[in-house]
Amino acid sequence: MSKRTGVTSRRRPLVVVIVSLLLAVGMLVVGTGTASAWGPNPAPTFRAAKIDGYGMGDPVIRTWASTTTKPSAAPTIIFLDGLRATNDVNGWEKETNVAYLSQRGYNVVMPVGGQSSFYADWDNPSPTAGQTRPYRWNSVLTGSLPAYLNSLGFSRNRTLVGLSMAASPAIMLATTRPDLYSRAASISGFPHPTAPGMQTMLRAAAFDSGRFDLNNMWGIFPNVRAFQNDPWLNLGAMRGKHLWVYAAAGVWNGPPTSVATFGTGLSGSALEVVSMEQSQTFAVAARAAGANVRSSFWPVGIHAWQFWQTEVGRIERAGWFRNG
Repeated sequence: MSKRTGVTSRRRPLVVVIVSLLLAVGMLVVGTGTASAWGPNPAPTFRAAKIDGYGMGDPVIRTWASTTTKPSAAPTIIFLDGLRATNDVNGWEKETNVAYLSQRGYNVVMPVGGQSSFYADWDNPSPTAGQTRPYRWNSVLTGSLPAYLNSLGFSRNRTLVGLSMAASPAIMLATTRPDLYSRAASISGFPHPTAPGMQTMLRAAAFDSGRFDLNNMWGIFPNVRAFQNDPWLNLGAMRGKHLWVYAAAGVWNGPPTSVATFGTGLSGSALEVVSMEQSQTFAVAARAAGANVRSSFWPVGIHAWQFWQTEVGRIERAGWFRNG
């Protein structure tokens, strides 16, 4: 399951250039494809509530408490969205059926919003995106969200599942705040965001998704906080931490059915190739640094929801959400 697929660091600059070009011509959609969204809503244990947003606007948190065990005994899984997060529901709810994990003895949590935020506390709002107040997602994830989950009686055995944009923040939160998060799963992530060419790609992606200017996050790159929040540069702090790292080789699982699916498939392939290269390298280095890493690398799969839903199923069947 963790076999390498032959993607090497020599390919990274070329792939990053391809991804940036796709962004420039509007072909790249971060998080492509759909899977069957989950069914009954509201479920018996479903709740939605606003919590303190520390000045950015109060985010909605949608939760499904375990229906088969006491919430205090059920592991809690927090699903963080990708770059194109919307303000209606989390992409994990819209595009997958992972909320059904509440029927398998888990508490499921989905924060709503955070488009192009990288789940960080930004220095300034992004005027190009129409913001008047800066993001404060790190404060939410380390403050009001854990407090709210405690008020619901949810177990403190918590896993952060970070998708794409959210993978690096999830890893860093599990590394720096083990009192809040027991483990983190990186799903098609980019765990070396300060690598050559990556900042160009990420800035282009954020501007394409909502016209967000990442210079308003931590300033013009290079800057200290970008390096402080790069998992690859903080391996020494990961000894003993529990991480699951997933990526695929960017290979389609069938021919495109239309011009539209060809375009999204092409961009999804390019993104996943970059994710695979970074994720494989990171998994090896983190394991060498003493982290407890479970790696899951597959020869077929692109940057798309159907593959991410499948991977969550694999993680659940492995029992990793319960005991890492």
